Amino acid sequence: MDDDGVSTGGGSRSLKTAATVLRALRLLGDHPAGLCAAELAERLGKSASTARYMINTLCEAGYAERDRSGRVRLTEAPPWGRWGASPSPVPGDPDPGAVLAEATTELYRRTRQRSYLVRRTGTLVATVTDSRGHQGLAKLPGLGTHVPPHHAHALAMTKVLLATSPAYREAIAAEQLADLTHATITDQAELGAELERVCRDGIALDREEYAEGLATIAAPVVSPSGAATVALGLSCSARRLATDQDELVDAVHDVARWASEQWAGEGAPPAALGGRPDGSVAAEDVADDEDRLVSGRRR
Repeated sequence: MDDDGVSTGGGSRSLKTAATVLRALRLLGDHPAGLCAAELAERLGKSASTARYMINTLCEAGYAERDRSGRVRLTEAPPWGRWGASPSPVPGDPDPGAVLAEATTELYRRTRQRSYLVRRTGTLVATVTDSRGHQGLAKLPGLGTHVPPHHAHALAMTKVLLATSPAYREAIAAEQLADLTHATITDQAELGAELERVCRDGIALDREEYAEGLATIAAPVVSPSGAATVALGLSCSARRLATDQDELVDAVHDVARWASEQWAGEGAPPAALGGRPDGSVAAEDVADDEDRLVSGRRR
């Protein structure tokens, strides 16, 4: 293994790895059409395994994305938003900066379940803007970077957005609710009652409504103005939900509440949620695979 391989060593090795990662970012920036692992390895003068490790790490952290052909390119912006002054997701509210990305990582760290950040990017469109997970965790089938309107009723993350946005809810009311599984809610009145429960409890659940054998849990991250525009959630097996629902719900609720407080410039540091005293996350707790979601649609 070369000195930028997966195993870690002392400080000098960490600095070498950091320098190589910066070179990889620069190379990806110089090749907007993307590079495959072999091409990146050749340009870096590193092994193919090192290049794949770096690609997986950059994709998981939200700095790069991989297309279906395996080529990797930089994302349009870093995980916390565009460089420099960027508009807040909510007009009139402060830019959340890295808070939302940190919350996604913290939820994964606490639960070791795949975590997601979902926000509305149009009247009918909800976008998966961040995801964390490790190799081997089941993925929600067909979930790409966007949640189509006829699937919004089935996922906990989009249930949160529907419950907190009258405009989104009204738009979805005109859609035919797709029957995705045996448990999917397909009646508008029943969905309305479900969304009222989400508003009341501050938590949304999907019990095999989107995919057989899988479940999702989500809570709103509320902007300082009070508009809940971002959903933080996780996916897990239906069996895990059945055995550990209270623990998972508490984790989602606590991290979402912390993110809301941080967005407003308040609240305790991440250490209060189980992170390190300086707010960092141990390297071994960061996902090490390619789980930045790639585009894909359920039929």
